[in-house]
Amino acid sequence: MERFDFNFPPYEFLVGNERATLQSAVDIAFFEDEAVIIEANQPVDYLYVVIKGLVREMNSEGDVVGLYHAKDTFEARALVEGHTPHHFIVQEEALVYTLPKATILELMESNPRFGAYFYASLADKLSNMAHNKDSQQFESLFTAKVRDAYRHNAVWLNGSDSIILAAQTMKQHKTKSILVHHEDRVGLFTESAFRDIVIAGASTEDAIYKWSPFELISIDIEDYVFNALLRMTQFKIQRVVVTENGQPIGALEQIDVLAYFSNHTHLVAQRLDKAQNVDELIDIADQMTQSIQILHSNGVRAPQLAQLMQVLNTSLFEKAWRLIAPADVYEKSCLIVMGSEGRGEQILKTDQDNALIMHEDVDEAAAKIACDEFSRTLARLGYPPCNGKIMVNNPFWCKSISQFKETIRQWCHAPDGDSLMNLAIFVDAKSVAGDESLLNEAKEQLRRSMTDDAGTLGRFARAIELFDHHNTGFFAQLLHRDSSSHMDIKKMGVFPVVHGIRALSLEAHLSETNTFDRIARLSQAGVLDEALSKDLSEALTYLLDIRLKAGLLAQAVCSLEGNHNQVDMHSLTTLERDLLKEALGVVKRFKGVIRTHFHLGNF
Repeated sequence: MERFDFNFPPYEFLVGNERATLQSAVDIAFFEDEAVIIEANQPVDYLYVVIKGLVREMNSEGDVVGLYHAKDTFEARALVEGHTPHHFIVQEEALVYTLPKATILELMESNPRFGAYFYASLADKLSNMAHNKDSQQFESLFTAKVRDAYRHNAVWLNGSDSIILAAQTMKQHKTKSILVHHEDRVGLFTESAFRDIVIAGASTEDAIYKWSPFELISIDIEDYVFNALLRMTQFKIQRVVVTENGQPIGALEQIDVLAYFSNHTHLVAQRLDKAQNVDELIDIADQMTQSIQILHSNGVRAPQLAQLMQVLNTSLFEKAWRLIAPADVYEKSCLIVMGSEGRGEQILKTDQDNALIMHEDVDEAAAKIACDEFSRTLARLGYPPCNGKIMVNNPFWCKSISQFKETIRQWCHAPDGDSLMNLAIFVDAKSVAGDESLLNEAKEQLRRSMTDDAGTLGRFARAIELFDHHNTGFFAQLLHRDSSSHMDIKKMGVFPVVHGIRALSLEAHLSETNTFDRIARLSQAGVLDEALSKDLSEALTYLLDIRLKAGLLAQAVCSLEGNHNQVDMHSLTTLERDLLKEALGVVKRFKGVIRTHFHLGNF
């Protein structure tokens, strides 16, 4: 019988003699409540693994920054570095394995995978976790490349060739599209053109360039199938042109994608495009939720799912608004979404966050009727009313462009609590229907109003502190018997990253709304350190992943009224809790950067 349990990471990576080495060296120790296992800044001679009990990790400020349960390990990095800046204190009587320093260092050297676990970045650990899943059953769209799905079916004709020749060529090669050379341009002639040709009464001898679009939506052969699908969905097209080294080499059809996309999400977009009434939209909205569940179970990560759902939600909202709003209201206004929906980071259905910006000559009475009906319709589609009434049926969020610009000026020049909250919401705004120039005009007003306004920016950035109270963080809360084991992942992790990046982006006048895109741009501009940018992206990805997992679990048990931001710590595996601790560590480090950057101690 093995004295040590090897059935959890990273000890599962040890084999043969390595396991025997550890077995011969391991000992077991018992510690009473409040016993100090590791003293800060003192030599560390052992690696500890909890068998039973609870150990808390505390920093120099007295904050609880980690909790260690059964199968949790501490403090590996201190073995090499010689000491740790933190205290490790027994919270509840603890029985632990003690692994001698010399033995662990020997195993780290002989087994790189074992050693790398302790020193890997958050990104590396996430990658390793994904690799350990049964990926043989399904190659997700996130990993499958266009090269894998592309059938190398390129067929070329000259733009001067006839329609009848194109038809014959398509039949011969069993293809639905032909690449067209014409006057140093490349176009695409597709089978859908024949409908327009027949309607127009064109001759079969007409040149095909007349019926070939030259503004092509393309994707590189080394890009992901998921991104190809995203473009098909976004632009409501049946295929994208595949390029290699910038040169068109063929087309990727939706039928080519089916092998990689088990639930046919592109069909949702097609149904949305063809929908004739709200009842059809309700059925489609339900199908979108099912798509999330299937894709998540097949390994698609939260940020990629969010991108797809943003495209689908945009189509859903646009179709609903088009069905409801009179033509004049639709054409002379801009329907926008804000918050997580505007950023493209919302997956499961959440509260409505929208507004309407109108031209000055819009019939306000007709617009009000349409807005009231739109809010009711979204509720029927599964998007509940916003508790803060940030909806088009609220006159505050349904204004002419001149009124909107004046409101933005007030937010910036008299930044009270409500103004800063509204400003944060609006910064993430994205157009979903109507005249997008209205939103652009409003955001230009925001850019002018915020120029070199350090005071407002500082007060704006300070919101990262909203849920940050000394020694009352989540790990500290867990120590109270009457406290819930649930963590609000949005408050503790997602919001500080999203808002901190939002503040930096507002200062830098970035046009991007997605947090990951903002991080990339800020890194390129030198505003954020490259290493921190990578850690932030990976930490946010993980936080969104476990948030989605919790939300889907709540849906599965029909807890639709619950807070989908609540993550049950007891439901997380040892590795998941380890990753969560590291992700929250990245969040804390980033908050320090924001405090310094915006001089928050002065506000």
